[in-house]
Amino acid sequence: MSNEEQPLKPDRRIPPLLRFLGLHLALGSAVGIAVVSLSILMNLGGLRQLLIETGDPVVPLVLLYTFNIITFSNVTMGIGIMTMPWDKPGSGPDA
Repeated sequence: MSNEEQPLKPDRRIPPLLRFLGLHLALGSAVGIAVVSLSILMNLGGLRQLLIETGDPVVPLVLLYTFNIITFSNVTMGIGIMTMPWDKPGSGPDA
């Protein structure tokens, strides 16, 4: 088999835009987890007391963490996308 007949190897790298969004997803998830954890630890609005007094605190905790992670991840991805440059440097009409 010569070099011309070898099948092309698939490119297994993650596309840069997906890596960019994944990074912002991870950052937003970390912020969401931190916000809920600090809210519970500082007992904001009596949240910790409500969780202690409830019979099954798993459901409220899952809901709090899930929806805060979704919210903050979307915010960070949106900020990341909106702050991206329009064109590559040096490719505009002024170049």
